[in-house]
Amino acid sequence: MRQLVVPTFVIDGEARVIVWNRACEQLTGMPAADVIGTRDHWRAFYRKPRPCLADLVLQGRQADIRQYYSACPDGADTSAHAEAHAENWCVMPLCGAELYLSVDAGPIKDAEGRTIAVVETLRDMTDRHRAEQKLRFIASVFENSQEGILITAPDARILDVNAAFTRTTGYGREEVLGRTPALLKSGIQEADFYRRMWRDLKDKGHWQGEVWNRRKSGEIYPELLQINAVLGESGQLSHYIGMFLDISDLKSTQQQLLRLASYDALTHLPNRRLLARRLHRAMDKAARCERLVAICSIDLDDFKGINDRFGQEHGDRLLLEIARRLLGVLRPEDTAARLGGDEFVLLVTDLGSADELEEILRRVFEEISAPYQIEDVAVTISASIGVTLYPIDDSDPDTLLRHADYSMYEAKQLGRNRYQLFDMEAARALRARHLQLERLRKALRDREFCLYYQPKVNMRTGRVMGMEALLRWRQANGVLVGPMEFLPLAEQSSLIVDIGEWVLREALGQARQWVLDGLDLTVSVNIAARHFQHGAFLPRLRAILSEHADLAPHHLELEILESAALEDIAMMRGIIGACQSIGVGFALDDFGTGYSSLSYLKQLPVETLKIDRSFVRDMLDDQDDLAITKGVIGLASVFRRQVIAEGVETPEQGLLLMDLGCDRAQGFGIGRPMPPEQVPGWIEGFEPDWKWTLWAGGCWRSSDMPLLLAQYDCRHWLERLVDRLDGCDGERREKFPVDGGGESSDGRFSTWLAGEGDIRHGHLLEFKEVARLHDRIRRLGSAMIRLRDAGKPGAARAMRDKLIGLKTGALTAIEQLQRRVARR
Repeated sequence: MRQLVVPTFVIDGEARVIVWNRACEQLTGMPAADVIGTRDHWRAFYRKPRPCLADLVLQGRQADIRQYYSACPDGADTSAHAEAHAENWCVMPLCGAELYLSVDAGPIKDAEGRTIAVVETLRDMTDRHRAEQKLRFIASVFENSQEGILITAPDARILDVNAAFTRTTGYGREEVLGRTPALLKSGIQEADFYRRMWRDLKDKGHWQGEVWNRRKSGEIYPELLQINAVLGESGQLSHYIGMFLDISDLKSTQQQLLRLASYDALTHLPNRRLLARRLHRAMDKAARCERLVAICSIDLDDFKGINDRFGQEHGDRLLLEIARRLLGVLRPEDTAARLGGDEFVLLVTDLGSADELEEILRRVFEEISAPYQIEDVAVTISASIGVTLYPIDDSDPDTLLRHADYSMYEAKQLGRNRYQLFDMEAARALRARHLQLERLRKALRDREFCLYYQPKVNMRTGRVMGMEALLRWRQANGVLVGPMEFLPLAEQSSLIVDIGEWVLREALGQARQWVLDGLDLTVSVNIAARHFQHGAFLPRLRAILSEHADLAPHHLELEILESAALEDIAMMRGIIGACQSIGVGFALDDFGTGYSSLSYLKQLPVETLKIDRSFVRDMLDDQDDLAITKGVIGLASVFRRQVIAEGVETPEQGLLLMDLGCDRAQGFGIGRPMPPEQVPGWIEGFEPDWKWTLWAGGCWRSSDMPLLLAQYDCRHWLERLVDRLDGCDGERREKFPVDGGGESSDGRFSTWLAGEGDIRHGHLLEFKEVARLHDRIRRLGSAMIRLRDAGKPGAARAMRDKLIGLKTGALTAIEQLQRRVARR
């Protein structure tokens, strides 16, 4: 089309110019480079925006042509998307001239009759328009026109033809003089076609349309023909002038565009559009004939590696060979399509059973895995195939393709070089997951998420250091949902990035408000691995911080899971360093639960290690958890990192952490997560446990730690005793044994009572009272166990109230002893 001598341009279905030939450049003065890909083609013809004829055809507005064009054929087809002809003066601002143009526009349609583009051809009729009464101009136009021109007498005998006529038809001038244009007839148009033509010429004085004619060589070609009746001075018909253009190239381009709309440009296999049409037909036939249709999604395994090694050109050659092999395997009624990249789809129709497909797939695997020759190297490749069968999978065509695609990914996960049949149960689970993700997206849009804040304190000084932002979902019914109910699902999708950015904005806004209220608090935000590893994490973080430019970046601390940080140490180190350079702090969350090592810790420049709650929870009873806690605190000290413990639920856990060298903590025993409006009041009323204050003041020795933990040991021992009596201690029976003598996990306190405690404090009345109650509890517990083991559980449980009373007295006595020792 670029070579066509007739000014021609083509707009696609969105009215963007996709073709602007050289003749069009010459006519309008607008270079193709300035207009291709734009909707600015009107600038070549008018000073103000207005639709061209091609736009009106594309929009189905043939009825509006007269509104914009001064000359339009009477009786023109005004149906939507029909071909159109018009004439008009155009100011041609880029040329600095006003031209009278004859314009033809016709739609290009796909196999389903939908308009996918419109071709507009332009003819400069200025000279002819001005010279219709000046015959001297006719000769000039006649001789120089690139269109074929013939002049006939009223009886249709040819009087003259131009050089373009000779070039196009192959007939010399002398061969046609005196003959009629009937010598060019191809026989394609019927007689009625010519009768309508002559009727229009007689009634309207002109006719234009598309005609199939025959060259002297016998070749049939299409031409765009316009015939005008010329009147003499007396008003009688003088002659006819016919002008035509060989549009073979245009027709070829139309066919090419239609092919591009339905076939893959590389392999010439059907594309997604044509595959969908064939799938519709196959499904209809399968429903009528009670047969099966298999939709098979194929993805080549490690095709990217071959592309990277040999280059895209050789990768394309491999795809062409695979397409050829697939066609060789399939039956004529089946379809092999390429959707793009290394993704192919097989449509196997008219199957009586799944066993028939098994044999076809066996041959597909065999063909694909046979060696390929690339640059004298034998290359092998495998494929993963996902299969779904209609009507067993009674879904619509788009869903069937998605199901086959989903099964293909399953085949890859199961080891590749295999096929996987679609699983309806898995599909339902996938659907449920999709619906839940959509619900979460809606919750984010509707601002159903909110942040609660959990305090972080220094147990030694009693200072509130900061707040950890914790996500909650307040659903429309008022129910508050914890993060573990929805975040794991969100973390598997890109939605976690949107949620994470919302949390950052919300937390920074709240931190800013607290600073304005006089509360200098650091806000910690947990960042999911997928969010942290997102390519735009750093620029997006900077943008969010810039939205709160009056808040110093050090008020934000990011927490990342240890397991996520270890996935790519080099990348993590780079991102953490970049964030720290702008003042944002970093903490390594759940430290100790992953694959911690000294080398990893050395490479990660985080400021804080968080001891996971699972170790803190049981460290008073489990020596392994205690050892891990000590180890984390020791590592933090060696590498000069801050350390904070999460999950502190009792004062005794806090005391032991302080003794081990960890003064910073958070947990339910300090403060539960709360809405932001409750934070100022909580901070104002916060007081550290009295035992922490006395420990920080040096009122106790480390040797008194068993006394400080005694209340915990007493409560814990009694809980295990009750479990034993109720027969529900299970596996914990060996971990926290309760023998007939009544000794258990309070052994730490029992040993202190009989040793160091008796030596240092045995003379104190408070000590003697604690020792007496402790002895009574042990004896009563022993008696209850004996009754239970003797088959008298009812009698044992009857003594429970007495045991509870002793427990209350013992806990009070222990606190009195603790205070007495502290005063000394």
